[in-house]
Amino acid sequence: MEKQSELEKYINYGLSGTPQIKADEKRRWLGEFRERVVFALTFEQINRKEAVKVVEEKCKDERVDKIIVESSVLDTVIEKFMDIAKKYNKDYKTVDMQNTNGEIALVLASSEAVNESCVLIEKLPVLPDIFYHAKSKKLCKEHMEILKKEAPMFIDEFEEITFLDKMIGIKCGVCESLKK
Repeated sequence: MEKQSELEKYINYGLSGTPQIKADEKRRWLGEFRERVVFALTFEQINRKEAVKVVEEKCKDERVDKIIVESSVLDTVIEKFMDIAKKYNKDYKTVDMQNTNGEIALVLASSEAVNESCVLIEKLPVLPDIFYHAKSKKLCKEHMEILKKEAPMFIDEFEEITFLDKMIGIKCGVCESLKK
């Protein structure tokens, strides 16, 4: 096979761009090298309510420098992640990777290599249905304990009913939902 002359290389670079290192890997991980990815979500996972909570928890990791979202994700979902980026002072960008037919919708990345063996999780932590349909965010002691055991990530979304709450007639959101 003949070596390309410098002129032919220059013309090829002009027509197709400069060669990329690990181009397929970077397309899969929304423009990032795999070794810089701290966490990722698929298109199936990103639309779940729990995804916002999980990403917020992962953004507390000091290694995370930026949030990258695929541009085909719904705008209402993208806005939630933009808010998280502002809250935790992380860089944020959307990228268009539609022509790659990838499964990755969101990447939390570092500016340097990290040793993260598993960046995709099979199943997001799920808020049990009884709490999903709670009429209020106030819970009795019993349901608060259940929430602490089954879904501790969501504990800050609820409050335990105080003595004063009981006096003014506030009832447990889960108990009220179960009665109906």
